[in-house]
Amino acid sequence: MLAEPPALLLTGVTGLVGGELLKLLRVANPSRSIAALTRHSGTIADLNLTDGVMALQGDLTYPSLGLDDRTYTQLTGNITEIVHCAADTRFGLSLESARSVNTKGTENVLNLASRCHNLQKFAHISTLYVVGRSTGYFPERFIPHDNGFFNTYQQSKYEAEELVCRAMNDLPAAVYRLSSIIGNSRTGAVQQFNHVHRLIRLFGQNVLSVAPGLPDAPIDFVASDWAVPALAYLFDSAFVPGHFYNICAGRERSLSLQEMIDLTLSIFENHPIGRKWLPIRVPRLVSLSVYEEFVEQRRRESDKLLNDLFRILEYFLPHLGLVQVFDNRNVADALMRSGLEFPPAHEYYGKVVQYCLETNWGRRAEAA
Repeated sequence: MLAEPPALLLTGVTGLVGGELLKLLRVANPSRSIAALTRHSGTIADLNLTDGVMALQGDLTYPSLGLDDRTYTQLTGNITEIVHCAADTRFGLSLESARSVNTKGTENVLNLASRCHNLQKFAHISTLYVVGRSTGYFPERFIPHDNGFFNTYQQSKYEAEELVCRAMNDLPAAVYRLSSIIGNSRTGAVQQFNHVHRLIRLFGQNVLSVAPGLPDAPIDFVASDWAVPALAYLFDSAFVPGHFYNICAGRERSLSLQEMIDLTLSIFENHPIGRKWLPIRVPRLVSLSVYEEFVEQRRRESDKLLNDLFRILEYFLPHLGLVQVFDNRNVADALMRSGLEFPPAHEYYGKVVQYCLETNWGRRAEAA
């Protein structure tokens, strides 16, 4: 039973986005009470110490979200806003495992939302990469496709978007697609390492002689200190049911692949730790089909260790061989009055590379 019925339900509160979003939503409206759903029992006490926040231990994979009947009923009677951040972001899960959290979990949260009598907002946090293996220009709307995916995370999140899109007929729902978040624009600090950071590490290891990619293709990523505040503002001050928002750099504010390679090489060559990786042999950029032929040939010739590496790279490296450009006009228009300035990618990307080197991709930071 809830001592004080909350007005907002937030899932994924222990993740990078959910955790930062919780802080920003509290600042934006200190009087709003928030129920933070988490499956991690160890975080309950700390969350409950935050004024206006009550932690609920639950599990998205259960129809009732792992809550007792009385708590579930209380939520449906009092919740006016839902922000669904929770997801399993691992690329290498089986499709069944990825779907259990990302797709079925979203369905279970939508079922709760459909029972909330006073619901005003439902925000589904998604990813740009629901477009999978598709190429071209992607507007801020649902994008049906059958071009396949590089990993089960993409597929399960795409299927979750399908569910939310269908629910828009009955629920005040909006979808917020986040680009890859790579670090803080002021310090370069990385809170959660992802495929972009793995690519930076791979760069210095001289593993591949070729890589998929076009030199002028835009590589979309964003800074954490812009992306999450942008999300918070869009939800609190610019919510429009039925809208899709691509929280991303877009073509004009993205580095090209060649610019990203040149900046990375420059940092390695001029940083005391980076110089230990020299000489670096920059892979030759080829089409995705040529790269896939290269991988297939090397697999037949190589040992298990290299084949395991190729298997992991399949989850994200082929993206470099696709031209994917994302529209973000809904976001740009909505943020005009927010005071949030988009940090130039060429100014902070180098700081992120330096942070990776200086912390050995987070290992030294963890030890400290």
